[in-house]
Amino acid sequence: MEPNKEKNFVSCVIYLHNEGSAVRGFLRRICQTMREHFEKYEIVCVNDGCTDDTLEQIHAFLEELERPPVVSMINLSFYQGVETAMNAGSDLAVGDFLFEFDKCQLDFDEELIMKVYQRALEGYDVVAAAPLYGVDLSSRLFYALYNWGSHYRSKLRQERFRVVSRRAVNRVNQMNTYIPYRKAMYMNCGLKTDTITYDNRRTVVSHRSRNQEERGSRSTLAGDTIIIFTDVLERLSLAVSIVLFGALIIMFGYIVYSIFSTVRPVEGWLSIMALLSFGFFMMSVMLTLIFKYLSVILSMSFKRQRYVVEGVEKLTK
Repeated sequence: MEPNKEKNFVSCVIYLHNEGSAVRGFLRRICQTMREHFEKYEIVCVNDGCTDDTLEQIHAFLEELERPPVVSMINLSFYQGVETAMNAGSDLAVGDFLFEFDKCQLDFDEELIMKVYQRALEGYDVVAAAPLYGVDLSSRLFYALYNWGSHYRSKLRQERFRVVSRRAVNRVNQMNTYIPYRKAMYMNCGLKTDTITYDNRRTVVSHRSRNQEERGSRSTLAGDTIIIFTDVLERLSLAVSIVLFGALIIMFGYIVYSIFSTVRPVEGWLSIMALLSFGFFMMSVMLTLIFKYLSVILSMSFKRQRYVVEGVEKLTK
């Protein structure tokens, strides 16, 4: 082993969901970077219900190597989403530092991997790499809404990968048995965090189309994250209450006007019924928000099984 290589043992946790066209090149560049800079490392792949040739491409890549690294494959029983899958991967990983790759997308230079790692060695427990370009509109809206409603100091943005210390992983696991959104948990765990942005203008990769199941999973995750980590719905509920109060004031003013007016107005059944309907509608909206809060609280309180694994296999020794 070369003496100038890093002594820390690192784990690369890679999320896989139908990445057959990209996983081979992605693994080749990641393994090359790890081999050049670290004495010991492992690759933990999480198969989140792949239905294409992702697994075949991984096996073909490992057969090309004379001395393949330690590679483990976690096969989830069915598609469970990126957050649940990455929780499974981090639980199996044993490294002092974890490189978390949420997708097989390389729009950055390999040097950025070590730049983020070196930043972590400066005392930061979570360091993320965030692209400046190629963030779709829905993601921008989500992060804008999250950062507006969050009362935490750290702000979120789309990340390509991150380095997490073992201390940060343990801290987050101790905070709650149910980890709905790792990025928010990492940023709010009380440890030092940092984000390194990089210019990917020349390497922007168009987003592949997501199936209905994946879109639904991400939409549910976004909704739960807004509810759990921000006070957006509280502000919305307050705004609805103010609007409802204003409607009641208007209704009361209309009644007073009808009593003291010298010209008796036509019976205002239509306007009164409209106001009442509006008021009941606002109340139903508030009840919906309350019920959503309760459902998330119940899920966090009673959900103990974080993921369902079909099996774990060692692809290399």
